Amino acid sequence: MDATILALAVPGMSADLSMSSGAIAWVMAGYVLTAGSLMIAGGRIAQAVGYPRVMTIGLILFGLASAVGGAAHVGWLLIAARVGQGLGAAMMTPAAMARLSASFPQEGRAKAYGVFGMIMGSGTALGLLLGGVLTQLAGWRACMYVNIAFVAVALVLSVFAGDRVDRAPGHGRGWWRGLILAVGAALLIQALTAMEHPARAAAFGGAGVLVIGAFVVLDRRTGRPLVPAVLFRDPTRRVAYGALFMWGIATITTFVTASSVLQHEHGFAPLVVGALFLVYPAMIQLGLFVARRFDGGPVTRSIGIGLALICAGQAVYAFDPEGLAATLGALALMGVGTSQVMPNANSAMNRHAGPHAGVAGAVGTTLQQLGGSVGLAVPVALAAVTTPTAGVAAGITALALSVGAVLAFLAHPGAVTTEGTAADLSPRG
Repeated sequence: MDATILALAVPGMSADLSMSSGAIAWVMAGYVLTAGSLMIAGGRIAQAVGYPRVMTIGLILFGLASAVGGAAHVGWLLIAARVGQGLGAAMMTPAAMARLSASFPQEGRAKAYGVFGMIMGSGTALGLLLGGVLTQLAGWRACMYVNIAFVAVALVLSVFAGDRVDRAPGHGRGWWRGLILAVGAALLIQALTAMEHPARAAAFGGAGVLVIGAFVVLDRRTGRPLVPAVLFRDPTRRVAYGALFMWGIATITTFVTASSVLQHEHGFAPLVVGALFLVYPAMIQLGLFVARRFDGGPVTRSIGIGLALICAGQAVYAFDPEGLAATLGALALMGVGTSQVMPNANSAMNRHAGPHAGVAGAVGTTLQQLGGSVGLAVPVALAAVTTPTAGVAAGITALALSVGAVLAFLAHPGAVTTEGTAADLSPRG
């Protein structure tokens, strides 16, 4: 939810803190980039220290960072607070996934991860609705302060859950390599946001490639890699990972750009814009309802259908990014597509992962968040070379999604089907 809750607050926030478009991009991307790039390292630390304990620390850090962000009087402090929120999320999310995995038997784990993924997917749109309500009624700072209430509730539920997940102290070694990955990813995102200065962008981009290359070399030379190469040998998991990355690029960017257009070009109040975005989670539920009425097929085919629908939504938005009908149509198509991508991808990436099940989920969530970071930076990069950045960015994303859909359809998934993913999201259980 916090990936998008500030989207409708951008006009008031930028005016209040006198922030440039690049700084605003970092307010949005700083959270998802930190959460994504440090999530695997957070999972490694949680496995060593204990999942409930690390989840508690992450929640407290998230709450403190939200309080600092709400009280920020300069832009850099707000960006720092968002990075702090991302760090808290990088600790909470893998701990939550591990506790979820331990709470369900093997036969129910796929369904649990599917529901978990759909909650995360829907949170991006619900963040817009809540952000619109809070921005209109109380101002942009309320979008940060509201997290304190969520943290308080989550802490109580976590303490009284009564679950226990055994820790493995030896697994904490090597977590620092996650910091290298985070620095490399941040340098690449900074390169995209600095495209108006080509030399500076090239320097950041080159440095980012070198740092990520160093991470790959170091990670491959250790006996306990943060990202085991074996996870990418399964074709179904590769499709799932690619789909999550492209979903992140498409959805978060569209939410942020569309919310700005609807406020500036159409003059809608933040509350109205937030209500309009409800078409997205509504179409997710419709897509799930339809999927439950058909026999399960290969996971890769369902993911391919979902990517194709999101691609269609991006194409519609690219043709008329300032039109209300086009925006709502795009959100509707993307909602149906998300109903096929998220539950199937989240379930598929954890299947047959063996001892790497926890890492498999963390890698998928990392790619999803990093995709959001890239998507948020692309319009800023395009602003240096073209004016209609939203439409061009959506067109580029649509091309990428079309390639992803074709690759998903051509993949050979073996015996893995959608049974136990979308079909298992029925309220009947």
